[in-house]
Formats: sequence, C-alpha cells, structure tokens
Amino acid sequence: RARVYCASVRPAVLYTAETWALTERLEEKLTSCNHRMLRYMSKVRWWDRITNEEIRRTCEVENLEHRLRKMRLKKFGHVKHSDENSILRRAMELEVKGRRPVGRPKKTWSKVVEEDMRKLNITEDMAEDRKQWRQLISRPTPGVGN
Repeated sequence: RARVYCASVRPAVLYTAETWALTERLEEKLTSCNHRMLRYMSKVRWWDRITNEEIRRTCEVENLEHRLRKMRLKKFGHVKHSDENSILRRAMELEVKGRRPVGRPKKTWSKVVEEDMRKLNITEDMAEDRKQWRQLISRPTPGVGN
C-alpha cells in the first residue's frame, strides 16, 4: 500500500508543489492530509496512540516538509543553471514597479527558497556545482524529524 501511495497518490497531491509559495498554514494542512492518508492506509486510528512519525517510518515514506524543500531547491538549481536570457531566469529576477498595497507583503517563492537555503546552511553560489547541489539539497534538515 505504501508503494502505491508513494507512486500515485502523493505525486498527485504534490503536483507542481515546487512552484508553490507555501505558508505555514498551508504546509500544516498538507502535512495533516498526508498523516491522515498514511493512518488510513495502515489502518491505525488515533486511539491506538501511535505517533505520525512511527507510522511514516513503518511505511518508509519521506517526511513531507523535507520532500517539499528538496523539490523547491531542485527547481531553484534548474533556474540557476538556465541561460541568462531564459524566461525562467528573467521571471525570477523580475521586479515589479509601483507601490505595494497596504499590509504585510505576500510570501513569495524566492523568500521560501531563501528560508529553505538558510535552514540547510547553503548559499546560491553552491548551486553552480550540480553534483554538490544535489547532495546538499538531499540531506535532512538539522533538528527536524526526517
């Protein structure tokens, strides 16, 4: 069941997730959905008092937060390696002119990627070496259950 989940359900849920600017609330909803599906699939109920981490380890499913971070940083690496005049590169470096509306600024994809890089203690310059970049983004986040 876990293999079916990882091969079909999870990719459908996370389709194009590498381009999402996830807020904490949305990430919590995705994680909650993920845990509910794993519990349902393993036939474990909340009154069994088995933690989500134990279920995830039993099913051998990667931590959702780690998976999302890996997907975003992989996409960031592709953009960094693209041609200077590519649409991806130009869109990433685009700055919109004009005044911002009143209130807190919206969370952007670049800000989320910056947070991801800060959590893993890596910099944009490290994306130049593809092999090293793949290794850096694949490692688990320090201090987070992976």
